[in-house]
Amino acid sequence: MKARIEGGKIIKYASVPNKIDNILGGAKNLDPQSLGFYDVIVPNYDPTTQAIHNLHFDSAYENGVGETQEVFIYDVKDKELDDIATLKYNKIAELKSLANVKLQSTDWYVIREASKGLSVPTSITASRDAILSAVNTKESEINSLNTKKSVIEYDINF
Repeated sequence: MKARIEGGKIIKYASVPNKIDNILGGAKNLDPQSLGFYDVIVPNYDPTTQAIHNLHFDSAYENGVGETQEVFIYDVKDKELDDIATLKYNKIAELKSLANVKLQSTDWYVIREASKGLSVPTSITASRDAILSAVNTKESEINSLNTKKSVIEYDINF
């Protein structure tokens, strides 16, 4: 990815365009830096707990092989995360919502049993019990997590 400053703003491009400010066709043959195009560097970061922001020009970026170059680069900042108890509460709520969706297709059997006294088939009862058991297991697993990152990354699917 390349970027350059246009009208005081940083504009990103997938590649150097064929037409730039009335320069036709030959733009690809010109040095992109002479046209103000520089590489965009996305630093390593953990998207779970960090975010990239503030794309800016760096005239002395060290590229890891002892050289410096001119680039556009993002800053990395830590995300403002809820406390771990709130993260767990929200993850468990998400888990229970998923269980609710999975149970809905068989709720009518339970309602029919309660209102008409007709038995719920054992295969339906077993399926619902498996869902509820999975929720209990996953809820215990979530409650045992001890870092914000582990709570955020926990997979509630079953």
